[in-house]
Amino acid sequence: MWIRILIIVLFAGILLSLASGLYYLVKDKGASKRTVKALSLRIGLSLGLFLLLMALIGLGVIKPHGLDPQGHPATQPNRAASPHNT
Repeated sequence: MWIRILIIVLFAGILLSLASGLYYLVKDKGASKRTVKALSLRIGLSLGLFLLLMALIGLGVIKPHGLDPQGHPATQPNRAASPHNT
């Protein structure tokens, strides 16, 4: 449960940083570095979230799935007589 909360908090931080970057871009009209700082923070948070997700998947804490994981070829049993194996 704590992992889900951490992911949501990081994602909310990314969105807030993006919104503040837009606000500073419009308000300052490019005269200050606040836009660059806000968007740099967004990039850092996005990279951190990506690395966290990859680490959690690698450790087996979370399991990725698609929209239809039962129909995905990776979830099907390995068949020796498959037409794709020729």
